[in-house]
Amino acid sequence: MPYTTTWRSNGIIWTYTGVLTGEDLLNSNFEIFGDERFDDIRYQIVDLTAVEKVEVTQNHMRKVAHLDMAAARSNPRVKIAVITTSTDGKLLSDTYDQYIEGKSPWSTQIFPTLAQAEDWVKTEIEE
Repeated sequence: MPYTTTWRSNGIIWTYTGVLTGEDLLNSNFEIFGDERFDDIRYQIVDLTAVEKVEVTQNHMRKVAHLDMAAARSNPRVKIAVITTSTDGKLLSDTYDQYIEGKSPWSTQIFPTLAQAEDWVKTEIEE
């Protein structure tokens, strides 16, 4: 499987590996939005550190953003921490941000390590 989903008490961690496709991103979103635990999460950590190649189109990112904007109606309190140091990973996050800017209460931030991402989401939960 090109990704794993780990549920935590307040959020989820997606760990993507190998070749990341737009279909992987869409499927991972569908997986959590259909889960009864979704309404209780406060964060998503998107770990792209093990991704070797990105095969995601602008159209895929637009679909992911639209799915998230719809999901934000039922749970507006989600923060998204993206873990990446690659140019491709940063571009994916920036593209996503462009689609949701001003249209979603969700916020995103990029981090180079899991520890930094976890610190940020913990701070966001405590506020």
